[in-house]
Amino acid sequence: MTTTKTKKATNLTTRNELLGLTKRRFKTIDIPELDLTFRIQSLTEREKSEYETALLTKTGRGVSRERLTDAARRLMVLCLVDDDNNRLLEAGDVSALSQLDAIVAAKIYNECQTHCGFGEEDIEQIVKNSESVNVA
Repeated sequence: MTTTKTKKATNLTTRNELLGLTKRRFKTIDIPELDLTFRIQSLTEREKSEYETALLTKTGRGVSRERLTDAARRLMVLCLVDDDNNRLLEAGDVSALSQLDAIVAAKIYNECQTHCGFGEEDIEQIVKNSESVNVA
């Protein structure tokens, strides 16, 4: 009687393969009507969690109105990079981005959301899941 080696029924990802997924992904965004091109990067899990947590008030109860107002701009600061994949903007640029043409901001923000794995309802879900939905 010969024994044959059976193949695994599934090709599940191993622990080492999962923990090796640390390379950032990049994407080029074109806004042809304005002849603009941008490059964005993915976020690490830590950066994504910190971004989401920053929406909450300091007590963790409710959502900060100011942080909710600038959420799109803060995500753009985290994602936009230059040709060398260095961040294009700094945290201090969030306020300056409020003067950006709204169509440019919307297109960049929407691409950043998708590229980083945020769904359209994610911010609403953060608000809903906070202990109190009072906007501070």
